[in-house]
Amino acid sequence: MDETKISREDVMEVENRLFSAQLVSDVDMLDKLLHDDLIAVTPTGQVLTKEMDLDSHKAKTMVIEHASTEIDEIKITGNTALSIVTMTAKGKVMGAPLEGKFRYFRVWKRFDDGLKVIGASFMQLP
Repeated sequence: MDETKISREDVMEVENRLFSAQLVSDVDMLDKLLHDDLIAVTPTGQVLTKEMDLDSHKAKTMVIEHASTEIDEIKITGNTALSIVTMTAKGKVMGAPLEGKFRYFRVWKRFDDGLKVIGASFMQLP
């Protein structure tokens, strides 16, 4: 078996681990799942790094009170996978209430120590 290939099950597993880590701000798990050179784009166009994401979880500036996810799409090319996930969530960002449906687009790549997110963007759905 080619260890560089990614299966749909691999992506579903890491997406679920990522969601679980986001829910409880598990910084150690997020550190393992996010690549050091991660680039993420917010709905406002702000570019986030891995460090910025981890810092927001450490500082508890983003608190998810209730959430669920649905994996909408997974496309795999060699050692890279694209995932589209819809999250319904309620919580607070910097103390301000936030509630709604959000769509995430993530790029996963296999490295020697597992799958990691190398790129992402997200938006709030109407």
